[in-house]
Amino acid sequence: EMDSWTYPLHFIDFETSMAAIPFNKGRRPYEGIAFQFSHHIVHENGDIEHRGQYLNTEPGVFPNYEFIRKLKTELDKDTGTIFRYAAHENTYLNTIYRQLKEDKNDIPDREELCEFIKSITKSVNGSFEKWEGPRNMVDMCELVKRYYYDLAMKGSNSIKTVLPAILNSSAFLRDKYSKPIYGTKEIPSLNYNNWTWIKYENNKVIDPYKLLPKMFEDVSDKDFILLNNDQLRDGGAAMTAYAMLQFTEMSDYERNEIKKALLKYCELDTFAMVMIYEGWKDMIC
Repeated sequence: EMDSWTYPLHFIDFETSMAAIPFNKGRRPYEGIAFQFSHHIVHENGDIEHRGQYLNTEPGVFPNYEFIRKLKTELDKDTGTIFRYAAHENTYLNTIYRQLKEDKNDIPDREELCEFIKSITKSVNGSFEKWEGPRNMVDMCELVKRYYYDLAMKGSNSIKTVLPAILNSSAFLRDKYSKPIYGTKEIPSLNYNNWTWIKYENNKVIDPYKLLPKMFEDVSDKDFILLNNDQLRDGGAAMTAYAMLQFTEMSDYERNEIKKALLKYCELDTFAMVMIYEGWKDMIC
């Protein structure tokens, strides 16, 4: 199956929200909002780079159309294979496609954006239109289900389970990422500098999500009022953080700390996909 993939390979991840109380005037309760993405590239020679990202932090701004414009700019430069993990990204792109089609406002690039969405997705169940784009994204979760199993996964196919499992089983990944090469010229990053992903506890690789930098490190506990948890480790926490950026009065410092944490968390999601791909590639070769 790998032989059918076209380089450069693109790995994307979205952070999204469905709020009961809409963030934006004129939107519906529980309407899908795509507020962030991360994008990694793997070139045919093995070079890796964190190529792009998008994050809307401005209160009251409906981000979906600008989100798609930025994503289109990221992915339109070549015809490389695009990867997602599970159905989430495909579902939200279908949601934004429907929003674009139904929006009564003048959107000059409406058709261009809709055609882009169709080119990298497939229609969801219940859609009036049926399609499967020429660059329909490859679902890495489905690849895990078909081709990869590790006892450490304990029956789970979640990327949060697969990543530490493959890191503990792959000597190649452990050797490569035990060095501070991430966020250097070797592997450029937009949010990390000289970062080491492989660290150990009791002779096991620590889950990289537990290594994410803490927010508000220079604030005392008595002044720490915003989040019950000082780390973003999952999509639910990211959704909560985005809601706070929309609804909560906070200082520029607090807003910037949450923004930095969101960017680093989402970047790890796409880099996790890259590391899983590298682990598979090493096993096959």
